Amino acid sequence: MLKQLFRAMVIGRQASACRQTMEYLTNSQLNDIGFSRDNFVEGIQARVSAELDAAEAANTFAATENENLLGAV
Repeated sequence: MLKQLFRAMVIGRQASACRQTMEYLTNSQLNDIGFSRDNFVEGIQARVSAELDAAEAANTFAATENENLLGAV
């Protein structure tokens, strides 16, 4: 639950920062980085979401098997 809240806060703040940044970027600059005014916020949001997913996947560990206990059950 807290991870979902944190994720929502990060994505919300990121969207706000993108909107503020877009005020200072020209259409030419946006095109240079591969975005337009229509898809800039959504594109950056997708990148941040992917980064958060990757970080969460890196922190998720599978349980290791103890070779001494295999077949004991």
